[in-house]
Amino acid sequence: MKIAVAAALALSLATPARAQDFLSGPVSLANGIVTLGSDIAVSATPQDDTNGAWFNYTDYEHNALRLFRIGVTADVRVTSRVSLLTEIRSENGDGVKPYALYLRVRPWRDRPIDIQAGRIPPTFGAFARRDYGAGNPLIGYPLAYQYLTTVRPDALPASNEDVIRMRARGWRPSYPLGSLNIAPGMPLITAFRWDTGVQVRVGPESLNAAVAVTTGTASDPRTRDNNGGKQIIGRAEWRPNAGLILGGSAARGPYVSDEALATATFLAGDARSFQQALGLDVELSRNYWLVRGELIWNQWQVPTLSHSLDAASGFVEGTYKVSPGFFVAGRFDRLNFGALPSSLNSPTWDAPVTRIETGAGYYIRRNFLAKLAYQHNWRDGGLIRSRGLVALQLHFWL
Repeated sequence: MKIAVAAALALSLATPARAQDFLSGPVSLANGIVTLGSDIAVSATPQDDTNGAWFNYTDYEHNALRLFRIGVTADVRVTSRVSLLTEIRSENGDGVKPYALYLRVRPWRDRPIDIQAGRIPPTFGAFARRDYGAGNPLIGYPLAYQYLTTVRPDALPASNEDVIRMRARGWRPSYPLGSLNIAPGMPLITAFRWDTGVQVRVGPESLNAAVAVTTGTASDPRTRDNNGGKQIIGRAEWRPNAGLILGGSAARGPYVSDEALATATFLAGDARSFQQALGLDVELSRNYWLVRGELIWNQWQVPTLSHSLDAASGFVEGTYKVSPGFFVAGRFDRLNFGALPSSLNSPTWDAPVTRIETGAGYYIRRNFLAKLAYQHNWRDGGLIRSRGLVALQLHFWL
C-alpha cells in the first residue's frame, strides 16, 4: 500500500508542466490571508526492525524506517501581528492528530519579539526543529531523539535490579509500581511530538533566545498534564557569520505521573521526579559541505531509587552536494548510559548504542526528494545486538 501510494505520487509529478507549476509551492487563499501546504513521506525497508531488535521503534510505536506520513499545514493571518498556525498529521493510518496548533503574536512591529501559545514548535535542541524529510539528509533519526530507553512516566522500578532487568527493552519495559501495563519507554528528547505551552522568543536571527513553559517534558510532551508541575525550557542561538550556527539548550520539569508518584512516595517517602537536560549544537556550512553535530546530557530522577538515571548522546553528520540535485550524507551516532549499582553487576543501567548511517538523495524536482540509506546499529545488550538495515524514502511537500 505504501509503495503504491509512492508510485502514484511519482506518476502524478511526471505530468505536463502546467500541473507541475500547480504543485510547486503552498496554496494561497483569500488574498494571502490563508496559506495551505502539505507534506507526504513514504519510508520503506525490506528488513524487519522488530522481533527483538527495535532499533528504530518510536514513542508512537512505529518503525521510523517503515512510515507513511501525510500532513496538511495552515497559516491563517488573523491580523498583521497575529497568526494561527497548525499542522494536521497522520502516520501509518493511525488517525488524524494535531501535530501543531498555536497562536503566534508579534506585539511590536519594530522589535524582534514573538509569543507563541498552544502546541508550539520545540524549544530544545536543533534536530527536532528541522523540517521533516528535507531537513534530515538521511532517513533514520539521531538516537537521542528516537531510541527508546527503559524509563517510563507512568511506571516505576522498586529497586535498581528492576531497572537492570529491563536493560535494552525500551520498546516494552514493565515495572511493579504505577501502571502495570506493558508500554514503550521514552527517548531522551522526542522528535515526534511538539510541546504544549507558551514560548517567548527574543532577538534577531543573528543572536536570539527563547524560553518556554510547557506541559510534560522533553522526553514526554503532553497536551494534558499528568502531574502538577510544568517544564521550563530555554535555548540560545548565535550566528556569527553566514556559515556558522552555535546553539545551547536546557530543560527541567517533572516527568512522573501523579498516579505513579503517589505509589512511590508512599513507599519511599521521596517525590524527586525531574528530568533535566542540557544540549549543545553546531552547524557549519562551506562550499558544498554542511556539517552538523549535537551533544545532549540527560538525567531522570527516579523517586524510588537513590541514584539518578543518567545518559549522554552525541552525533555528527555531514552532507556533500555532489551536483545540482544530488547529495551524499553520513551520520555517526552514540548513546551512552550511566552506572547503576546493583547485585546484577551490570556496567550501565541501559545498553549503550552506536549507529552509523550513510545515504544519498536526489531532488527529482525542487519539492520532491528521493533518498536511499543504509543504517547499522550495535548495542551492548538485548536479544539482537547488531542489525543492518536498508531504507528508501520518497518525500513530497508544498
